[in-house]
Amino acid sequence: MKIYEHCIALTLSLFLATPVFGQRFINATNGINPTNGTQNGRLCTSDDIARRDVRGCTCPSTFPASPNDLVCVTPSGQCPITCNPPPPPSPVIPRAQLSQCDAGCVDANSECNGCFIWFSSLCHCLQDFQSGNQTTCIASPPIPVGPPRTNQSASWVVLSSGDLITTTDLIPGILQLSSAADVDGGFRLGQDTLNSRGIRDTGTLAINSVATRSEEQIHIHVCDHPGSAVRRILDNLPRENYNTTSSVDLSALSQPSAAMSCRVSSNAGQDINLGGDIVDWLNQYAGNTTCAQYNVGAGVVTDSNDYSWSCITTGDRAAEDLFCSD
Repeated sequence: MKIYEHCIALTLSLFLATPVFGQRFINATNGINPTNGTQNGRLCTSDDIARRDVRGCTCPSTFPASPNDLVCVTPSGQCPITCNPPPPPSPVIPRAQLSQCDAGCVDANSECNGCFIWFSSLCHCLQDFQSGNQTTCIASPPIPVGPPRTNQSASWVVLSSGDLITTTDLIPGILQLSSAADVDGGFRLGQDTLNSRGIRDTGTLAINSVATRSEEQIHIHVCDHPGSAVRRILDNLPRENYNTTSSVDLSALSQPSAAMSCRVSSNAGQDINLGGDIVDWLNQYAGNTTCAQYNVGAGVVTDSNDYSWSCITTGDRAAEDLFCSD
């Protein structure tokens, strides 16, 4: 039996009792893989997934809900990050639940909610690709049937829920985006996805900051948000002032604690490369411990004139909220 992922609306106050968008809660302890029926096989390791070869293993399937998940809530308080002010205040407390801190989705975190995307969602996509199963997962570049090919590059993948994109590169989040084989690949795939669904004009993409994300594997939210307040704000900006990333006044938003800087595409109907903008923005934090870097998120939105905007968020408000909810 195949268990499909469902999109679940989140609020910060309910996070510790609810899964991330696109997450499935599976509490199977009988060793049965819900995708391929493999029973009592060894669990797929982080290295298996990174090598894109999960043919001989079972994707981890036990992700107990908090507060029952005591293994993946560290005694140190959910992996606090000590940093130097200005805001956010130190220490930054990530929302992800992990057994081992500061390492991303290593094997020690294989059944932690903070690594569900890597060990379950992506793992199941890879099994479908390699087995030639029909799947709603989409990979760019495509992942072939059978064993991985020599020198095959990493792929960005739309997960089966359709509302999240991640990569086969093991990357904890936005601060490590520069280590991706293709820093713009996920946002390019995201914009292709919006275009293919016919929602370029209403769709948005968002990647959360360290301080607001709930998973320790980099992921991009794919949303359809016709009533976007951010889109209305961008509609009224003089595009000639945003050929480079520049500050946007968000005082019209009803929610406080938001800050954003954006760049607009050169032409209408043109996609925009956000990954490079993120890497360039983060370069200012290289070699220091300022808390400000943990508030950096980003998003893509197309305005009512069909121009694409690449935006960096720097306030306390999650990019997912700004681009997918506000």
